[in-house]
Amino acid sequence: MNRPHERLTSGSARESIDELVRHARTYSDGPELRELLDFVRKFPHLAPFNAMLVHIQNSGAQYVLRAGDWRICYGRRLRPGAKPYIILWPMSPIQLVFDLSDTEPIDPNWDVVPEAAKNPFPAKGSVPPEVMRRIHKNAPRRRIRIQYEDGGTGLAGHVLPRAEPDIDFVVTLNSKHSETQQFGTLAHELAHVFCGHLGITGERLWAERDKVSRETREFEAEAVAYLVCERLHLDIGSASYLSSFLLQGEPPSDYSLEAILRAAHLVEEMATGRVRVKKRDGAKKAK
Repeated sequence: MNRPHERLTSGSARESIDELVRHARTYSDGPELRELLDFVRKFPHLAPFNAMLVHIQNSGAQYVLRAGDWRICYGRRLRPGAKPYIILWPMSPIQLVFDLSDTEPIDPNWDVVPEAAKNPFPAKGSVPPEVMRRIHKNAPRRRIRIQYEDGGTGLAGHVLPRAEPDIDFVVTLNSKHSETQQFGTLAHELAHVFCGHLGITGERLWAERDKVSRETREFEAEAVAYLVCERLHLDIGSASYLSSFLLQGEPPSDYSLEAILRAAHLVEEMATGRVRVKKRDGAKKAK
């Protein structure tokens, strides 16, 4: 099933998600947000925002697909009265998906369900080799340079704006770290870019949010790294940092759920090779 590539670039779309947090008080406390993040990581075949849409409609969903995908891939059909869930879809306003619980095998002797539904939290491993290759290939398309330096044992990496003809940001990773550690750091530093912590670029793929507090910046970047790495079944340690917010207290008051979901989506686009470049419109360059 092809993953939708929703582009939530309008102000109204951004506001609707964050107003859900601010005014409806949904996902505003730690346990609620942790439940959402854990739900989103169970659905790597959906873009993060679409997984959130499913969670809003049914937080108990096991695994959702379009009716045709259930039939073709798993030999399953919809039960009478099956409840549809709405997600976004490219070249179409919406798409309807259905949960495993609303399907049944066409042939009772061949009852197949997705492995991810039976085991939503598989054992964690290393970064697939093609993932880092795709990210390095796609980084220039987002006007990002990735470089490596010997940072000893204590420095994981950093990202800085760069005023060059074809580069807006430079991410530096520790050459002595394992590839899994490097990927976790990379996801964190890219999150700072895609959450708008360093300003915006001509593509205007994210909002400028360089005035948010340092605590909020680190929380959002770690949340993005957690989502991306968990959806790839990697263990990078972000959960331990987030636990103080998600298990005991509340996230920073000015955090943006929209920014987290958008940034996770943009990082995953780079990892899957689906980066599409928008025409630059001369917007303010990252500072």
